[in-house]
Amino acid sequence: MNTKRIYEFLEKQGLDEIDEIEYKEKIAVFNFVYTFDEAEIEAAKAYANDNYEDKGEDVWYDEYFLPYLVDIAVDNVKDIVEDLAEEFDLNFDFVTYELDRNFFEQCEFVLVVSDKDVQFDIDKVLDDLEL
Repeated sequence: MNTKRIYEFLEKQGLDEIDEIEYKEKIAVFNFVYTFDEAEIEAAKAYANDNYEDKGEDVWYDEYFLPYLVDIAVDNVKDIVEDLAEEFDLNFDFVTYELDRNFFEQCEFVLVVSDKDVQFDIDKVLDDLEL
């Protein structure tokens, strides 16, 4: 598995702050962020405003705005990673971290990849790395 080519692929897809995290042989771990563009943020605001029922600012953020942004990020990253897996013949799994209402411009991910013949448990990988 060529981690340099994987890194370059992720970078070309517009992901930011990509870091490879050292782990075990035959399993690669990458940390990166998906940065929302203005249209995605505006769409999330519109969705939240359309569905919000005046139950407090926390509800607007926690039940509508932030989950909408996370869904956008997960859908887009999933598409990118599926293309990556197909191109390099890899297994993959990823997790995302919850957004903070004070810093919602980016969504952080951890991606674990391996060759097709290598199986892994992402929870074990994250525990091993204390992420």
